[in-house]
Amino acid sequence: MEFSRQKAQQAQNRESLTLQPKEYIGIGQKSKIIIKNYLGGQYFFTVDDILLKDGTLYLCESKHSKNSLLPSNDDIKDGLLKLMLYNNLSKIDGYDSFKIVLRLTSNLLQNSVTLPNEDLESFMKNNAFSISQIATLEALNVESKQNHFEIWID
Repeated sequence: MEFSRQKAQQAQNRESLTLQPKEYIGIGQKSKIIIKNYLGGQYFFTVDDILLKDGTLYLCESKHSKNSLLPSNDDIKDGLLKLMLYNNLSKIDGYDSFKIVLRLTSNLLQNSVTLPNEDLESFMKNNAFSISQIATLEALNVESKQNHFEIWID
């Protein structure tokens, strides 16, 4: 167990120093976190962006696309997986309030939106989304509402 933890920590250290092309960092800082469970397990993760705004800590998993309006569905699914994990955190030491965010960025977007959103139509009209991207946006809107996290698309 100790050997496994040491390897996980080393991987976390490498990840915290690496800027992936599909992570458009710039609104917060990349940070390491350790998730502990009730059985003594420790899990080492790196959060792409951490922001402190108005007393609330935001944990952001970021995905970026240079050549498309949205990152690939596989990248989005990867981000959603981490959000599901982070969304089940009962507390973060030192912070009374925290929110979990999936941040999807693209150089091609004309404007931004935060999901869940009741008026997604105007955002979709301002950008030339494909039919499959519209379906993805609508599914993400439902997902964010049902699972109580935000998705920032900018």
